[in-house]
Amino acid sequence: MPAVSVIIPVYNVEKYLRRCLDGVLNQTFTDWEAICVNDGSPDNSLDILKEYAKKDSRFKIVDKKNGGVSAARNEGLKRAKGKYIHFFDSDDFIDSDFYQKLFAIAYDNNLDAVCSGFITDNAYAENIIYKKIRFLTTLKQKVFYTFMFTDCFIWRYLFKKDFLIKNDLFFDTGFAAQEDTVFLISVFEKANTIAIVPDTFYHYMFNEASILNNKNKEHHKLVKQNYYKVKKLKIEFARRNKLFFLWKIRKLIALFKRSL
Repeated sequence: MPAVSVIIPVYNVEKYLRRCLDGVLNQTFTDWEAICVNDGSPDNSLDILKEYAKKDSRFKIVDKKNGGVSAARNEGLKRAKGKYIHFFDSDDFIDSDFYQKLFAIAYDNNLDAVCSGFITDNAYAENIIYKKIRFLTTLKQKVFYTFMFTDCFIWRYLFKKDFLIKNDLFFDTGFAAQEDTVFLISVFEKANTIAIVPDTFYHYMFNEASILNNKNKEHHKLVKQNYYKVKKLKIEFARRNKLFFLWKIRKLIALFKRSL
């Protein structure tokens, strides 16, 4: 049983895929498996996956018809054997000690989840840098220190697999975008403790062909509809848990301090 299962949905990312897979392959932490779910890619992504699987048996390939990123992640989660799960986007990359630092904190403290900072060149976000470890036990702490209302990205977290399965936490395939937020709302309400881990970075990169950047009018309309639907869910989450004040000042908090 590996310590960490890395779940990588793959769709039309031949330009970035080797960088992503090399980031996993070159980790200082070696007790991992990578479940690469090829979601009907029309490019050469599957061939690249086969190349890496041939080179290292820790890379596992699932080849399926296109069903979207949520379905791909769910498929990977069903097959994962690791103690902890990381959902890794295939157009990004990670520091070489990413899993070593996150797993050590998560495992030693038996946590449901741990959260990293990130560095980005993507106009949709700004860097978050953590300078010291914090253990977040209340919803207010979790929302404030993870910047949940402004930076609700699934790839920042390592999750205990038993926690996800016990609480039936899978991705809602009805969302074309912002499925991360829907998932994390349930995580935050059910997790006992989440830790933020200092000096650990995920690199969130701009991809002109990503879901968010797709310029197709119908797709853009669907993404916009998802945005308002998810915004409503966030507001309901805030009101339900008496966090509406944090919701109202979310942008101010994000601008005020992103290095904690």
